[in-house]
Amino acid sequence: MSDPIRRTPPLRLSAPDAELWLEALPAPVLGIDAGERIRFVNAAAAELLAGVGRGLLGRRLDEIFGADAPLIDLARRALNGGSGVAESDVALVGPGFALGRAAVAAGPVGDNGYIALVLTRPPRARNAPPIAGNSAARTLAHEVRNPLAGIRAAAQLISRGDDPDSAALATLICDEVDRIHRLTDKIDPMAAFEPPRFELFNIHEALERVRKLVGSSAPDVMIRERYDPSLPQVRGDLDQLIQAFLNIAKNAAEALASQPDGEIAIITSFRSGVKFRSAASGAARAQLEIQVVDNGPGLHPDVADRLFEAFATTKPSGMGLGLTVAADIIARHDGRIEVESAPGRTAFKILLPIDPEASS
Repeated sequence: MSDPIRRTPPLRLSAPDAELWLEALPAPVLGIDAGERIRFVNAAAAELLAGVGRGLLGRRLDEIFGADAPLIDLARRALNGGSGVAESDVALVGPGFALGRAAVAAGPVGDNGYIALVLTRPPRARNAPPIAGNSAARTLAHEVRNPLAGIRAAAQLISRGDDPDSAALATLICDEVDRIHRLTDKIDPMAAFEPPRFELFNIHEALERVRKLVGSSAPDVMIRERYDPSLPQVRGDLDQLIQAFLNIAKNAAEALASQPDGEIAIITSFRSGVKFRSAASGAARAQLEIQVVDNGPGLHPDVADRLFEAFATTKPSGMGLGLTVAADIIARHDGRIEVESAPGRTAFKILLPIDPEASS
């Protein structure tokens, strides 16, 4: 899933299509129309607001939270401005109830003034029971797997032909279908993915898959790779890291869609002299660096300071979740992302710890 954050030709997802994705989010989500009425509630929001009275659908926000609620002010700014807004500490209170505080992101979905409010609350304890929504997540995974089976079968038929280029592309399609299928098996209602399944592999294996996928979907963009062949293996979840790099690279490709000389460089290197302490072990570990660099217009100033928040996007067709997912995956690998941007050059720098056993 990509995160288009720069100006591109207008194209807007319909609200029903977007709601399929919002339903599967682990965070509570409310869909609000131009009249400030609730038109969509995902399972997590239904559980959160179960004690506030009668059904939520069709009710005005001020009926539930009160006319002066901070949540309503944020929603109105998103409705009136037509773009995403966010607050890091919003009280979830109303007449007769108090649900604590949450970070709230609000962004447009579809046309006609429809927005979604995403409420991110502090994480529960590890032994807390799972939230409602497990069935919704499983339903989404099932609906994704059904068309994947047909796509894979068609690709296998193509691979039996005499054209070697078509056969290679068909093999790539089959590999990507298999990877997406594995990811759907890992859908968790409390997070985008289950904890990584760590194994040793060469980071260039993941990056080559990403290069081929982006090259197939954006044939007019030149993709160059500059790999350091001496890098040791990393320990991580190959499928998840492919998804993180793919989200970043597709974001770069979409920024170059209308640029005749668009170019993406994928670069790997050893980050000399840099060590970060692992959150898991407490040990300081050397880092390798993956850069995804494009020569596009640069980050839009409206989102430059909140790239990894939900709905941080200026493109109407985007939901602003791709970079959020990428940042979550990198964090699960004890890594970090640095971003540098100016007109003509935007660089996402991903740092991952080098496994001590692999480097020795």
